[in-house]
Amino acid sequence: MQKIRVAIVEDNATARSTIRNHLLTLGNLDVSSFSTGNELKGALRKQNFEVLIFDFNLGQNRNGVEWVQLLRQNQYIRPSTGIMFLTADRLPQTIGQIIDVHPDLLLIKPYTINSLRRAVKHYLDYRQQAAQALKNIDNERYDKAIEQLTKLLASGKPSRVSADLERLLARLLMQQSRYSEAVEIYRNVLAKSDKVLWAQWGKLKCQFLMGNWDDCQASLDNMRGAMLTRDKAFEWLACLSFEQAEYDTAEYYLDHIKDSELSLPATRLKSLTYQKLNRVLESIELYQKKREYNRSTKERFDEFTFELAEFYLSIAQNSPVNNRAESLLQARKLVGVAARSQNDMQSRQRHDYLLAHSYILEDQLDKARDLTAHDHMTLFSRTPASTLITAALVNNALGNADQAATLLDMVSVNNEFSELPSEYQTIQSQLLSAEHSTGMAQNRAEKYNEQGQQHFVKQAYQQALNAFYHALQLQPDMPAFALNMLQTMLMEGQSWYRNVSASALTELISGSELSSSNAQRFERLKSTYPHLNTSHGKSTSGASGDRGKPGPR
Repeated sequence: MQKIRVAIVEDNATARSTIRNHLLTLGNLDVSSFSTGNELKGALRKQNFEVLIFDFNLGQNRNGVEWVQLLRQNQYIRPSTGIMFLTADRLPQTIGQIIDVHPDLLLIKPYTINSLRRAVKHYLDYRQQAAQALKNIDNERYDKAIEQLTKLLASGKPSRVSADLERLLARLLMQQSRYSEAVEIYRNVLAKSDKVLWAQWGKLKCQFLMGNWDDCQASLDNMRGAMLTRDKAFEWLACLSFEQAEYDTAEYYLDHIKDSELSLPATRLKSLTYQKLNRVLESIELYQKKREYNRSTKERFDEFTFELAEFYLSIAQNSPVNNRAESLLQARKLVGVAARSQNDMQSRQRHDYLLAHSYILEDQLDKARDLTAHDHMTLFSRTPASTLITAALVNNALGNADQAATLLDMVSVNNEFSELPSEYQTIQSQLLSAEHSTGMAQNRAEKYNEQGQQHFVKQAYQQALNAFYHALQLQPDMPAFALNMLQTMLMEGQSWYRNVSASALTELISGSELSSSNAQRFERLKSTYPHLNTSHGKSTSGASGDRGKPGPR
């Protein structure tokens, strides 16, 4: 039997050695150890590990949770990789952060060696049971993995192994937009114990992705009182408010989290909220505060420095050409500071694309073109979403519209798998802005609409709703998109999807010009669903609003 490769990331040499020695006694493990996340990342460029064991606090570096998020986002680890955490930090904020990344195991120090061995042995037993399903997940054969997990659970596994299999199955169903099936698993788990955090958050995320925001609100209101879930509940509530353009309310919720405790995505969300409220100076002040809080943690300090540079570039982009000099100067200074000690490809790529974007905003296209000519500027397999968006803006300005569209597609696809609500919300907002600023809004809306129709034909209604919603965000006055979304909501029995109601869609369609075929389809919907608004819109054959129909003619 092939050995399972395990990596330990622990900055304390004695603890690292002790853990390694005790794991080796379990047999069939190939155990490596690293003092920093950077050392682990270097090793992951050459080999894969089936299991990663992190200490939460890693000295003057990113903490363990931040490393897991980074490695997942940049695709250094496979979806099947097991994640374990060991920590002496019992603060609710710390435990909450760890739970956010869905670890397979969490042990709080001091623990006994026997408890460590039992916990790891149990995980390895579960991993052996789920081996074929995990292999299929890595190979993107999701339907096969779901089928295998369902059979395993039906065969009557021991309760602890069953709980792990259920958790994996529910997450996989959620990722495949089979939300109602996932919710059923979460509800069954919570019926046995309403304190199971992974089931609480799983059910909440399903409600969020289904657009059932009343249910989200109710779930979050119940979580605000518990220390383990308080900050994250406020973050989710801020996301709901932000998407409904209730920016004062979003700020109210984010103000309940100390600035020093805001995660990077939550900081971005608060900054975007300030921008929507035309309070640019407060955005700058927030990023400056976060830089100062993290001055002793080099990677985190650099991350917030890059973020502030991006913000100055956004100020320049939204300013008249003759009023950009100061913002561009600040952005270039910050990019230089953040990149001084960075030697990995992703940081160099981010530095160069931000610099290229600054040249484009000064209409120095030749300088920008020279920067993008290097090999590392075309390697995007591990590029973070924010850099992909900047790269799309640069490529579009240099006349590479097809490449820009491909990069935006990568952002859209990757963002659907985001684990963090504020990360999803901020990337979606930045993506929407980029789609408009590149002049691609109409083409991309039509593409989303076409994707929605394909999902509708397959009766994948939640995926269809997501696609139609994006199309409508880009072209909110397009009646054909509204009609497609309305029909899909009715088929799913939903009166709301995110910030869009069936009644608002009905009103939009009723007051719009429709092609004759879409007008007939709208009349059939009103006949089938009498609760719809009965006002009639105008109908003209061949109207420009006709973009095809998801349902049968």
